[in-house]
Amino acid sequence: MILKSRRTFLKTSFLTTAVIVMSGGALFGAINPLETILKAQEDLFPHAKKLGVDVRAYLLIILHHSRVTDEDKTFIRNGAQWLNEEAVTQYNLTYPELSADKRQKILKIVSKERWGESWIHRILTYIMEATFSDKVYGVNKNENGQKLLNFTPGMPRPKEPLL
Repeated sequence: MILKSRRTFLKTSFLTTAVIVMSGGALFGAINPLETILKAQEDLFPHAKKLGVDVRAYLLIILHHSRVTDEDKTFIRNGAQWLNEEAVTQYNLTYPELSADKRQKILKIVSKERWGESWIHRILTYIMEATFSDKVYGVNKNENGQKLLNFTPGMPRPKEPLL
């Protein structure tokens, strides 16, 4: 059991060292997770941008809201770090620095991991929430998500954001 723990420790230490060295010696933790998440959102659902949905603003609401658990917020941020680690492992570049094709390959790789599937699911959920949210939240101002589906929201409509 101790050997297994040491082995895990050594693998983790090696990966961390490799990430720092391969990223040009810069401190890997200095990478902005928000930049990575936004790029992943764009890669997972590019139509949000075409619809004029501000997924960045919605993500910031989620990351700062008191009803979202600290565990969920940490998982979102950690997922961005893990996505970058996989990108560096595969291509010696962080996720946002990769070409669109390589980013798609990274997403396919991580989607086969338990954490990756959960992380992608969570990010897609937030994208859909933003895309189909009421305009009161300020991220789908023209209600283009609803128009895309020819959806008429029910009444009464919210007067103020609940998030």
